[in-house]
Formats: sequence, C-alpha cells, structure tokens
Amino acid sequence: IFADLQGHWATDFILGLATQNLIRGFEDGTFRPDDKINRAQYAAIVAGAFNPPPRRELITFPDVPANFWAKPAIDQAYRAGFISGFPDGTFQPGQNVLRLQVLLSLVSGLGLPTADPSVLTVYTDQNAIPQNARVPVATATRERLVVGYPDVRRLTPTQEASRAEVAAMIYQALVRAGKATAVNSPYIVVV
Repeated sequence: IFADLQGHWATDFILGLATQNLIRGFEDGTFRPDDKINRAQYAAIVAGAFNPPPRRELITFPDVPANFWAKPAIDQAYRAGFISGFPDGTFQPGQNVLRLQVLLSLVSGLGLPTADPSVLTVYTDQNAIPQNARVPVATATRERLVVGYPDVRRLTPTQEASRAEVAAMIYQALVRAGKATAVNSPYIVVV
C-alpha cells in the first residue's frame, strides 16, 4: 500500500489502520512513518478512528480558524475528551504531539479504568514520567496501548511522537475496543 514501509517495525499497525481507511499516506505513495505528527493531524486521526460522541461543551480556540482544515476533527476530539487546549486558551495545532500526550489522550478519551502506578517499573526511564501522569500512563501500559520502539522498556514520554508510533498506539486502542485484530509485535509493552 505504501512505498516506504518495507521492513518497518510498525507496518502491521499502519496497514491495519489504512485498510479501515483511518489513516492515509501522501500523494507520492509514501506514509513517512518516521515523520513527526502535529496536534491537528493527531486530532484528525483520533476523530476518524473513534468517531467519539461529545461528552463536554465545545470551546473556541483562537488559533483554530473556522475554515482550518482540521477544525471539525479538533472540535470532535475536544468535545469527546481526547484532547484539550493549553492554559492560555490556545490549541496550537501545528505543535508536534509528544508520546506522553498520545497516551494521556487515549486514556482520557476512552475513559479507561485507572491502574496502579506500580506497573511503571517495566520502564527503565520511569522517572521521566511526570507525577501527574503516572496513573494514566500506568493505565495505558496495563491496557497494552504503549508501543515502544526500538526499546520496549523505554517510554521516552517527552519525545515527539512519529506517525508510526501514533498509528501503533491508536491501533492498540482499537484492539482494546474490539475494533481491530491484535497484531503480534515485540514492541507492545506487556505487564
């Protein structure tokens, strides 16, 4: 399907989403799995993958114009609790999303039951997880949403997420929701 996935660690996750028309590649036939993904692109993928119903009132982000390509997806993902804005009221659609933000988003948006933070011992860099994010990250870990490449024992929470990492974590969330078939990957964190 995509010209640049040969031998890539996330091929099965990416193709799993692509066959459901939940993600797309570029006009040149590539997916660019190692490129970073910004908040607007992430919102579009979340809205498409989960088509989540609203759980809260819509707010207007001053940096998301009415004619912005991702505004409907941002609005839907926000109302469903998958994403939020920043303390200054902005959304910052062009800012790249961090691995930690993807996990917090999925746990919040899916309303997953909390897990004990003791599962975080699986990560060699568990001290890099902010205190206020430890329970949601533990939840994401227990629910097998975390995919760690190249080292399954490193969370690297403050690293900008690649298109492949986002695809893998969203795919795992769909597996958990019964909307996708499990992929056999050594990079899924299992506790």
